[in-house]
Amino acid sequence: MESNFHGVLFLAELLYNKSTMIIKLREIASMDWELFLKWWKDDELIQLTSGIKETSDRVLLSYFKKLLRLSNDHHFIILFGKKAIGHIALSHKSKNISEIHIIIGEAKYRGKGLGTEAIKKAVQIAFDEMGYNRIILEVRPDNKRAIHAYKKSGFVEEKLKKYSGTKQPTTLLMSLNK
Repeated sequence: MESNFHGVLFLAELLYNKSTMIIKLREIASMDWELFLKWWKDDELIQLTSGIKETSDRVLLSYFKKLLRLSNDHHFIILFGKKAIGHIALSHKSKNISEIHIIIGEAKYRGKGLGTEAIKKAVQIAFDEMGYNRIILEVRPDNKRAIHAYKKSGFVEEKLKKYSGTKQPTTLLMSLNK
C-alpha cells in the first residue's frame, strides 16, 4: 500500500510541476558523464533504442568524450525543473537536414509527455536557430510510446529501414519538414 502511495505522490508532484515548470535544454558538459553511464547501462532503455549494450565503462567514456568534441552535432541534457531526466541531440546530416535522437533516461519520467515537450523544443532550435529545413529520425517500430511522441511533435512515418550484416535492428524512418 505504501509504494502505491509514493506513486500517487510522484504523480501529483509531476502534474503540479508540469503545469508550473517547463522543459529546458542545456548543452551537455563533462559533468554529465555519470548520467550517461547510468542511462547507457539501463536494460529497458537499451531495448527501446538500439538493443546493443556496451558494458565497458572505458568504451562508454570514449564515446561520451567524442560527443563533447563533435562540432556539427548539438547534444543537450533535458531538464525538468532542475532534474536532469534525459538527453536529446541534433546531428548534422547535410546543410538542410538534421537527425534527432532522444532518450528519457530517468524511468519514472517516461510516458508523461515530457519527451514530446523536449522534442518540440529541439525542433524549434533546429529550424529557427540552426537553419535546418528537415529533421529525420529512426525509431524501433515496436517503440509505440516514442512513435506517439514523434507524431504529436509533427513527424510522419516514411518507411522501414533494414540494416544487413549488423546487429542494428530494423527501424522506422520518420521526418518533419519546416
